[in-house]
Formats: sequence, C-alpha cells, structure tokens
Amino acid sequence: MKKFLMVIALLMAAGLTSAGSAEASEKIRLNVGGFAKWWVVGVWPSDSWEEKNLGSDAGTNADVKGDVEIHFTGETQLDNGMKVGVVVELEGGGQTQQPGTSADIIDESYVWVQGNFGKVILGAENNAPYLLHVTAPDAAGNWNESGMITGNRSLARPASVQGMFGGNTTALLTDNDADKLTYLSPPTFGFTLGASFIPNLKALGGPVGGQGEDNANFNLNGAPAYGLGALFVNKLGPVDVKASIGWLTYDLGQLNGGVVGPPDTGANAPVPGGDGNSNEWSAGAQLSYAGFTLGGSYRAQLVDGVNASDGRAWDLGLQYANGPYAVSLATFQSKVGSDANVGGKDTTAVYQISGKYSLGAGVDALTSLGYLGYDDEGPDDNDNHGYVAMTGLSLTF
Repeated sequence: MKKFLMVIALLMAAGLTSAGSAEASEKIRLNVGGFAKWWVVGVWPSDSWEEKNLGSDAGTNADVKGDVEIHFTGETQLDNGMKVGVVVELEGGGQTQQPGTSADIIDESYVWVQGNFGKVILGAENNAPYLLHVTAPDAAGNWNESGMITGNRSLARPASVQGMFGGNTTALLTDNDADKLTYLSPPTFGFTLGASFIPNLKALGGPVGGQGEDNANFNLNGAPAYGLGALFVNKLGPVDVKASIGWLTYDLGQLNGGVVGPPDTGANAPVPGGDGNSNEWSAGAQLSYAGFTLGGSYRAQLVDGVNASDGRAWDLGLQYANGPYAVSLATFQSKVGSDANVGGKDTTAVYQISGKYSLGAGVDALTSLGYLGYDDEGPDDNDNHGYVAMTGLSLTF
C-alpha cells in the first residue's frame, strides 16, 4: 500500500505540473463555516460510584456543555481542470475534549487535490476507513466519539474501564487526525474506494494515538499504519442503501522503539507493547425507506501484545424523519480487555433516544436521553451506571 500511495502522490504532482506556467483562473479565497452546539445537561450517576469518587455531598447534577468549530475552507480550479482546496478547522470552545487529553486548538488541517483520478488528501484528517464508514443513525447528530453521551462528556467513565481505541465508536479512529496521505477514488457504480498511509503513528503519553497535526518534529520512534476502506451507496428500488467496510493495520512492536509497556490503566487506548501486527476491522450498513432509516455497524480490535486489548463493538439504530422532525433510538455496546492478569472484559453499554426539530435553515432544536453503563472486569465498585438528559440548540453556518 505504501508504494501504491506514493504512485498516487506522483500522479497528482504530475497532473499539477502539466498545466505548465499557466495560472489558475482565480486565487483561493477562504470561506467561513462551521457549527455551534450547546446543551443543558443533567447527569445522574450510580449512588455507589458517586459516593466513592465525589463524596456523599456531591455537587450539582446539571451542566452546560458545548461543541463549537469554525471551518475555513477554500478551493480553486486550475487551468488543467483539476481542483485544489484547503480546510482548516478551529476549535471554537465548549471544552469537549475528553478528560486527560490536551486542548486541541486546530482540529483538522489539510489540503486536497481532485480530478478524474479521484481525490488526494494530504495533512491532518481522519483516515479513509473512517471517512467512508457507515454507522447507526442519530437524529440529533449526537452519536459515536463526538456525542455528548457516548463521547464520555457526561456520565464519567471510571479510569479502570477500557474503551475502544479513539472512544465509543465503531469507526477506526486509532490514528485520529495524525498527518497522513489519503486517496479516495471517484464513485463508480456506487462504489468509492479509499486508502491511507500514516507514516508516523506515535504513542502520546502512553496510549496509542495519532501524532498531533502540524507537528514539525520528526519522530524516529514512531510506526507506520495503513488503512483501506470501501463505501457502497445506491438505490435498490425504493430503498436507499449504504454499506461500508474498513481495515487498519500497524505494528505495536515498532512503537516507542519496541519497548513493551506495563498493563493498561484504563486510558482510551493501550500502552504500546507487543511484537506483531495489530489489525482493526469495521463494517456498517444503512437502509432507508419512506422516512425510516435502519442502520448499524461492527468493529473488531485485534491487538498483538501483552496488554490483552482485544475488543469488539457494535451499534444499531432506527430513525424516522419527516419534514422538520426526526426521532431515533440507538444502542452502542463494547467489550474490551484491559488487564491480562484479571481476564474478562470491560464493557460499555449505551442506550440513547434523540430528537430534532428544524426551526429554520441551519437552526435545529435537539434533545437526547440516554442510559450508560460502564462495568470494570474487576471490582464492582469501579463500575458506574447512570442516566443523562439533555436539550440544546444546533447552529450550522
């Protein structure tokens, strides 16, 4: 795959230079867009967990949470017909980062080139399997790792409970927004294929994670990762069909110079270790008919090494949309090993009802109600179960 992506890069460069000295018809001008979501949230955790971790006189069960991004985008068409563009996404506030992670001022930043050959993306963007992934629907757009309930931003996840790499998602998010080269083919008979080369997957503070975007330091202790994905979108009679499959592979033994780390302590990914390739797989599908959308996805996390971080996750959801209204019901489930000395699996269970009402162009009223259960493979007093109720406003611009 590495050679394949190098060929794609060379073809892209050849196409760009084929226009000779002719200038593009118009210089790139940046447009401003993005979104702002703010929620009023109520959280009711397990009495036993709350008393153990917060004391019997715990504080408020209410909070205000936000997720805001400002997107700067621009593109131009060259005289040879190819399009070139840039995307920079600025975190606008809301403190939505997961506990223990550093604040990320710029979320994603990349350039892209598009022509008859497809689209090439260079920079800090999610990998091809992620970009093509299909998952369960959610009316409020409050699902997976970005969700206020599923994204560990409401009910606290005990430190000892291991989650899937990148959070509660079936998408292959292990490398996150690490700098990478991605190719997406033009849709052909409903199929879009994609491939990513992540040359420097680096351990950040112990967990496996993508090296930060726009990182000028060349990390000699990193490890390459490779991803493949496919998406099928078509209409079969009256039914709209979406289906995806993805694969991500990397060598844990190359991370941190092959140093084997201690057992995991409950972070969102394992301490690097092991001596062989690790593979992750994903698949998802959605069927839509007469306003109803039924969808779900599955992820397998097969990790070689001493940390027993193999995991499985799946989600399933049903949504109905009619005019300005949409409602949905979905569940996410995962089982992940975190301590080889204990055995068993840490489990996460999420059940979520969501609703949306469009108040106007780009303005939506949102609500989500959910139940979360975090169960440690060890002592029961490390578990946390509870309910979350939230309502808010979403603006897109």
